[in-house]
Amino acid sequence: MKRQFLGLLARVYVLQFAFEVPATVAMLADMLMEYGFQVDIGSVRPLLRALQMDGYIESVLRDGIGRVYLITERGREELRNSRSQLDQLYRRLHSRGDASEAAQG
Repeated sequence: MKRQFLGLLARVYVLQFAFEVPATVAMLADMLMEYGFQVDIGSVRPLLRALQMDGYIESVLRDGIGRVYLITERGREELRNSRSQLDQLYRRLHSRGDASEAAQG
């Protein structure tokens, strides 16, 4: 289950990165590693393929850079939905923690 959650979280991070800047697979792998994901280029490629198959990102060839990944309009919508769900989860986790601490105190 932990692996599935990390996979979903990695999808959100990649969508966010693709939203911010056109990025190569190496750049995306580096960005994920900066946020604590244990990945390499070989493990990021299947994730990118899945996101492309879902229509969330697209790849284009850029002169001097190679293949870069960009978010699509469908990907932007998915990112908005994912952010909303994460925000709701965050609020719920923090409100329950506060209520639990108050009851114990």
